[in-house]
Parts: sequence; structure tokens; C-alpha cells
Amino acid sequence: MRYVFPFVLLAALLGCTPEGVLFQADVPVPGDAWDRSFTPEFSFAVTDTVSKYDLVIDIRHTGDYPFSDLYLFVDMYGPDGRHARDTVECRMADPTGRWYGKGTGFIFAGRTVAARVLYRHGSRFPAAGNYRIRLEQAMRTERLEGVLDVGVSLERGE
Repeated sequence: MRYVFPFVLLAALLGCTPEGVLFQADVPVPGDAWDRSFTPEFSFAVTDTVSKYDLVIDIRHTGDYPFSDLYLFVDMYGPDGRHARDTVECRMADPTGRWYGKGTGFIFAGRTVAARVLYRHGSRFPAAGNYRIRLEQAMRTERLEGVLDVGVSLERGE
């Protein structure tokens, strides 16, 4: 009976990670306002260059976020020294102002919303090794109020 508990605990811990998620990390935005100078970076290793992957940008914000979208500059650095920069539009709300994503309760004066934005779908990595992604907010304002944290997820693609 005493040997059953470790297996139950292990199963519970493994069950908390969604199937297909190979890497997931997020960082809190200082002061809950994304300043243009804050450029978080995320690193992950790729060993399989044949399989397809989805890269997802995760954004958690309050209902006080003042816009219906969020533009980002996304820099990706490969193990061979190559660098690519993309401009990504993250749609945060529909035309009526209803937030996309899932709500998770209340923080401060507004609801907390977790938005997942598909950045790359079904992509292959050209070389095995360590990759690095850097996010920079590209809005026309220096500080974006209401952004709580940002992150990146690497998932198995189809």
C-alpha cells in the first residue's frame, strides 16, 4: 500500500502537463504594464528536425487592457546563428469588445484573461540545437497597462 502513493503522485504530476506540450514558460510583466524596454527571452532545445511544431504566444491580461489587439516584434535565433524577425498581430478581443481567451477570475478592477496566439503552425526547425525567442511589444505606446505576463509554448504540430 505504501508503494501506491508515489505512483499516484507521479501520475497526478504528469497529468498536469497538457499532452503535446514540449516547452512552456512565461514571465511576469513588471508592474503589470508592458514597457517597450521589457523584452523577455525564452530558450528551448530542438532535437527532432523532421516533426512539425506549433509555436504559441501566451498573454495574460486584465480587462483593463485598453486595446483589442497587441502587436509584437518576435525575434527567433537559431543554433546556427541565424536570426528572423516577424511582426505578429495578437487579436485580443472581437469587434464588440469581448475578450478572446479564457477568463480566470478577477484581479484589480478587471478580469484576468489568458490569450493564446498561434505564432507558427506546423513548422519544422531546420537544425537541431538551442533556439531562443525574444518578444517586444510593438504598439504605439511606451507602456501597455493591464498585461500581467507573457510566455511561449512549443507544442507538437499536426
